[in-house]
Amino acid sequence: MKKKIQSPSMLISKIAKSALALAVLAMSFTACKDDDDNVDPDGGNGGGTEKEFIPSKDKSYHYKITDSDGSDGTMTTKIVSTKDSAGLAVHTIHNLVRENEEEMTLISKAYAKGGTTTNELPYPTALKALVNEINDIAYIADFKVTGFPQYQLLENNGKINSALTFKGDPIKILMKLEIPVGDEGSVDAAVETKLTYKNGKATGEETITTTAGEFKCTKWEYSYEVYVKFETDATPPEITTELVNVTLWTAPGVGVVKSIEKTEEDSSTTELRKID
Repeated sequence: MKKKIQSPSMLISKIAKSALALAVLAMSFTACKDDDDNVDPDGGNGGGTEKEFIPSKDKSYHYKITDSDGSDGTMTTKIVSTKDSAGLAVHTIHNLVRENEEEMTLISKAYAKGGTTTNELPYPTALKALVNEINDIAYIADFKVTGFPQYQLLENNGKINSALTFKGDPIKILMKLEIPVGDEGSVDAAVETKLTYKNGKATGEETITTTAGEFKCTKWEYSYEVYVKFETDATPPEITTELVNVTLWTAPGVGVVKSIEKTEEDSSTTELRKID
């Protein structure tokens, strides 16, 4: 007879979603170009004015993260190195996130060519943290991740209707778990989490004022979907699908100034507070 247990699906789903949210954060806050000042913003198709939505290499950008549940955190973004790859300058960017008395450095790469900025998200450290958190409540019998690297592409001219697109298969995390159940042994469980980016575009040009200053920004809008399926050998599958709408403001020579992520129930705002 199969054991009846109180499913820990909510906790595991929250942990999985948190790791994917950090991956999204790293993707959103990395925007660089190559060192060629003569990049054609329209890829050789003519027209447009180059807008470089990038942080300066010799500065640090400090952000505050505020969630609708009252929790908050900080993030510091900095280009830590630039390497030549077949004539293309590839930048490595560290995003140090501090939240809930914990900190994590998310690492990403970025480059630009032909008027398009490409942000590359390799296998993120957020997923390593996911493994550590799951290990606190269950034994991981199998762990597979697909969908990396993930790419975000922005048209550098930053005019209304400029494209913001994604390249890469959906990010998937598949886990097989053994969850302890008191002194009665354990229950086998499986978790499938999938993050799918949806293309967006520039929807306006606005002036944003923060404690870091006043910035003339391009406003971008896009979304992503988070799917989580949790099941055990003692409970039926539990499936949730959540759509997250993202509004992003970027400024030439700075990068991201502000972002807002919203679901039907929650929201999170990240805003530039200081540059040094």
